[in-house]
Parts: sequence; structure tokens; C-alpha cells
Amino acid sequence: MGNRDDLLNLKALSCLALGQMEKAEEAICLALKLNPRMAGIHLNAGRIYHGLSNNTLVRRHAREAIQQSPREPAVLYQAALLYRDSGDHKQALRVIDRCLAIQPDLSHGWQLKGSILTDTGNFKAARAALEKAVSLPPGNVRALSVLTRIRRDSLTDTQTVALLERIRSGAASASDRGTATFALADMYRRGEKYEPAFELYREANNIMASLQPFNIEAWEQKIERTVQATTRADGNVSQSDTSGSNHVFIIGMPRSGTSLCEQVLSAHPDVLGCGELATMQNIESSLERRRIDPYSLNQEQGRQSKELEQAATTYMSALPTGYQKYQRVIDKAPMNFERIGFINQLFPGARFIYCTRDSLDTILSCFIQNFQAGLNFAFNLEQITRVYIAHERLMQHWQILLPQKIHTVNYESLVTKLDAEAHALANFLQLEFDPAMLIPHKQKRNVTTASNLQVRQPVYTSSIGNWKNYQTQLQTVIESLQSSSKQTSQTAGTA
Repeated sequence: MGNRDDLLNLKALSCLALGQMEKAEEAICLALKLNPRMAGIHLNAGRIYHGLSNNTLVRRHAREAIQQSPREPAVLYQAALLYRDSGDHKQALRVIDRCLAIQPDLSHGWQLKGSILTDTGNFKAARAALEKAVSLPPGNVRALSVLTRIRRDSLTDTQTVALLERIRSGAASASDRGTATFALADMYRRGEKYEPAFELYREANNIMASLQPFNIEAWEQKIERTVQATTRADGNVSQSDTSGSNHVFIIGMPRSGTSLCEQVLSAHPDVLGCGELATMQNIESSLERRRIDPYSLNQEQGRQSKELEQAATTYMSALPTGYQKYQRVIDKAPMNFERIGFINQLFPGARFIYCTRDSLDTILSCFIQNFQAGLNFAFNLEQITRVYIAHERLMQHWQILLPQKIHTVNYESLVTKLDAEAHALANFLQLEFDPAMLIPHKQKRNVTTASNLQVRQPVYTSSIGNWKNYQTQLQTVIESLQSSSKQTSQTAGTA
């Protein structure tokens, strides 16, 4: 009984939900051996390998699922989702079109198609797909939310406002109510009704925070452990080894200009922008689950050096096919600032581009952005502020340890002095400057981050100083930043 494929499949899903990825993989492989013709097991395998950052296997299992159930809309929808998650937008679009040809009234199918088209920059077709999703019963709040951004709906669009208000105050799920409230807040912000907009953002964040809690104390303790572990002169921060010199990591707080920076660089013909890869975080999590300290690994210890080799191999296997033909390959996962020291162990020749932005604009931008998953601290203003303060301390630490490997880009300078900043970026990466870097919005590439609409526009400066519209509401943030700055100055003065 214990070896039945359905029980193993259920065990794999349970382990996936708990973050026990290695156990999930073991269980799903056993389930597939017992029943290799079950589409659902292949789909779950795809989800697990997505969590393990193995995009090749994600796509393989998506393909296998389709082969087993070629005319089942639910299977085709999930397979399309896996293809999108693995970065294969072209195949994702083919599969979701096949799904919708079989079941044209599938609201979330149209929503997924609209999301795929938004990622690729085809906003006209995306709008049509999203409007279709919204029109089909019972409606689709996530589609409506993206649609209001694409159309830039305002408070004069009374039908949209009324619909969002009904969802916000009705019997919808907490997730849908939060999504609707974020969209409504955006409309008030675009209408320059800043006070009610902020209160709506606060309400939306409170709803989302209840669904996705974040342990700020545990995170801060992790940052402190990282600082202590990498302060020792034990070889973990090599300055001389140049292996992995094609790897570039754009890091910094979310909403600090990382997407624009990647867009500028990836306009260069010798640069490949891979977007926000979760691979490094997944590798670190895997080591932690096995009680292995990433900063205890070095080239001197047999078993542990193999862990480093395996981690490097895992990372490279998650990169897009053909990445080797580019001189520089960019991973734009902002929160990789947490693990710069570990990345430096894997790829001692890697370079880091640190994006900074006015602290209040950064914190506000995180607070008003509906991050669907992965950045749970962003649903609480105090937590965002504490993460910002800790991130500054950690980055100062890395800049002392690795001064030649980290190049700082200031968002305000990037949007007002693009020519100079683009030349400096090319120089840092030892690339010949290319004029295409000055028109980043014209390149055709998939962008799946929260900035997927903004980076398609010409570089603009209108977001500088947005925090001033909410100065009263941000008073506690201002005081916390001032207090932190004062403490830092006192510490520096006594050092």
C-alpha cells in the first residue's frame, strides 16, 4: 500500500508544500516509476523541478503531461503555466492557445494568456485576452488588476471602480479582495488622491500579510550570521580567482531600479538578461535543509568542495539554452544581496551591480506594489523599513570585503544621466559600449518582474521623489531611517 503511486504523489506534494524539495523529488520519481502515464504526476514533477531550478526537467515533464492528456484543458493550462515559469514563453503561448481552443470559456486560461503576452511586451493582444478573462463568469480579479495597469484606468472609469469596490467589500477570497484593493489604490494614486490611496494600500497589504506572514526577526538574525560568518579572513571572499567571469548579478532592494539596469545592459548584443532567477535562493535553501553552512564550504575540504561544484553545476543548468555564446550573463534577482559571499565562492570571477535609490522612494514603492509571492516582508511598512536598514548594513559589509567586484548604480543618476551611467556599466563589465544601451525600451525580450510595463517605456524621471506625496503617512519610516543613520554614524565614530 505504501508504494502506491497516488500516495507517493500525495507525499511529494506535501513535501513540496513544506519546502522539503529533495524528499519531494524522491517521492515523485518513485511515483513516476509506478505510473509514468499519469499526467498529474508529471505536472507535479514539473512543479518540484521548478522549485529545484531545473528548467530542463520542468519542460520535459510539461511535455510528458501533454502527451498523456493532449485534450484535457486542466492539464494544458498547468503545462502552459510550467512553460511560462521555466522561461519558455513561446511554447507557453502555444499550449494555452491549444487549451483555449478546446475550452474557450476558461477564464483563468485567458488570464494566463494575457500574462504571457504582457511578459513579452505585446500589450494590445494582452489587453484583449485579459478583457476576455474578465468578461467570463465568474470574472477574474487578477486579470482585472493587470488590465487596469495596461489601460491606466482612472477614477473616471466608474464601472471599473464600482466592480473593484464590490470585490473589495464582498465575499470574495482574501487574495481576491487584496488584489482588488491594490488595483483600486493604484487608481486613486493615478488620480493624485494620495491620502485615500495610501489607506487603501495599507488595507491591501494587511490582507496579503495575513496570508503570507514574514518572520522579520529570523531574517535579521540570518543577516547578522552572514556578516559574522564572512568577517573571518578564511578565503571565502577570494579577490583573485577569475572563474565564472561571465556571470553578472544585479542586486539591491526590490524596486530600486534593478529591472531598468538589466534592460539597459541586456540591450548590448553581447549580454544575456535572464531576469530574476530563484536558483541561488533555492541552492542556499537546499544546503540549509541539509544543515550545511554555505560559508563553511571551501576548496580545501573534499566533500564540501564537491557541494560547491554541484551548486555551481545546478546554477548553470538553470540558465537559458545557449547562454555560453554571450560574454556576460545577468541574473537580476535583487535579494541575492543576501548571499553575495556565497556566490563569490561559486563564481570567484563574478561581478555584482548594486542598484540604489532614494530610501523613502524605495520603501514606498515596495509598499504600493502587489508582490504576488516571494517578498512577504513587502506587505508591512515597518518590515520593509527594517529590511532596508539591514540591507544597507550588509551591502556596506560586502563592499568592504569585495570592493573591486561591486559597482554601484544610483537610480536617480541612471534616469537623468543615462549616457554616462551606461558607459560606466559597460566599462565595469569590460564591454565595448553599444548605443542600443541608450534605448533600452526598444528591445524585445521577456520581462516577468513587477516592472514589466515600466521597462517598455522610454526612460522617465517622474517617479523620483514620489514619497513626498505621502510624507505624513511615512513619518514613522522617516524617524526609523534617521535613527538608524544616527546609530551608524556613532558606531563609525567609535570604531
